Amino acid sequence: MLIIRVLITGNNSSDISVVRIPLLVLMAASVALGESYPTAWNYVAPDASAIVGIEWRQLRQSFLAGAVRSELSSSGHLGFPDLDCLWDAREILLAGPDLLGVASGSFPAATVAAQALSLGMKLTDYDGVRLWIAPEKDRRSLAQVSDTLLLIGWRETLEAAIERNLVTTGRQMSPLLGRGARLATSSDFWIAAAALPDDLVSVFVPVQLESNDFEGGVNTRNGLLLDARYSMATLEDAALSAEYFRQAALGFHPLLRGLNAIEDGSDVRLKLQVSSQELAEQLRPPAPPKAEMVKVKPEPASPRTVHIVGLDDGPRDIPLPAR
Repeated sequence: MLIIRVLITGNNSSDISVVRIPLLVLMAASVALGESYPTAWNYVAPDASAIVGIEWRQLRQSFLAGAVRSELSSSGHLGFPDLDCLWDAREILLAGPDLLGVASGSFPAATVAAQALSLGMKLTDYDGVRLWIAPEKDRRSLAQVSDTLLLIGWRETLEAAIERNLVTTGRQMSPLLGRGARLATSSDFWIAAAALPDDLVSVFVPVQLESNDFEGGVNTRNGLLLDARYSMATLEDAALSAEYFRQAALGFHPLLRGLNAIEDGSDVRLKLQVSSQELAEQLRPPAPPKAEMVKVKPEPASPRTVHIVGLDDGPRDIPLPAR
């Protein structure tokens, strides 16, 4: 939140007017900046409880790629259809509570059709948009808005999103989008939620926490940088929550033990910074144990004999040299 404090001295009314004009300009500029976001985000419902932004073009090169992809896959919590072209996306936006995925990138219609058909998805149409419907009731479907935009969700969710985008006047937008646009300027992975707990947020932040709102982002371009904020009802609740994180961090993965919990009035800030070198050391797999050379003692020498039978003068034992 941008807070501008202006101290005005003097009794002359002209002093106030001189300050008021540039202040209004600054306020208007900050609002415009906060509400500037990609047009693809227009498909998000105005009553969205949470949105998650994934700068997949960057994140897929990081150590978080495997964990994020596993949650998005058909076997994960979010159950995206397993289309290979989805993993060529530039950006993936998720909105809850009725999950809607918005993937931006390059998705040629012929490629999408071939991969959808291989999964047994059925082609239909809704208001001029191609829908690929999953054959299983527990699998999410797909809408190809264009060669650069795919929507993922239940059929009813996709149809509602398509209708919402057709509205040209009086369109209502989620207030979370402005917060998301601000987070996206510095984060590869970010979350903005109206309140916690939230089903979508819990997929990526498995922490039992009740708060009025939550927002945070992760940057992986030069090590690891985490910055999050949530609001509590009272100053006392904020103090207790911050202390909880300070104590809990001692039992976290070594990568997260440097997490700082900072009280800021009724807000709590969570901050973590890990350098590239520290990150590489923490993620380096343990070295395999060294194989020890075991010396085998030779068997003691023992006499050997050959027993021969069938000779005219009877059986005979002939001694051989020892080993």
